Amino acid sequence: MSTLIVVEDTPIAPVQIAWGDYSTLSTVWALADYLVQQWPGPTDGDAYLTALMVCDAVLAGSEDDLPEDARAAFIEAVREAGLTLMDDDDGPDF
Repeated sequence: MSTLIVVEDTPIAPVQIAWGDYSTLSTVWALADYLVQQWPGPTDGDAYLTALMVCDAVLAGSEDDLPEDARAAFIEAVREAGLTLMDDDDGPDF
């Protein structure tokens, strides 16, 4: 039986999604928690599963996966699920 060792959580550029209320996620731990506890979309898509794996790897201290990789994978999962993403690249112009 293996034990997951979580390294200190690392901040990321905030990701804001709109589902019900807006959620702003600014750490890898927040991304992982959202994927596991609050995800409103399907959980069998490739991007969703990749986001889970990358977040897990970053939190476990992988040298191959960076916090930015977790953020990018999460954004792909958001798009795959058809959720609304609000960030510098995709947000509406008010």
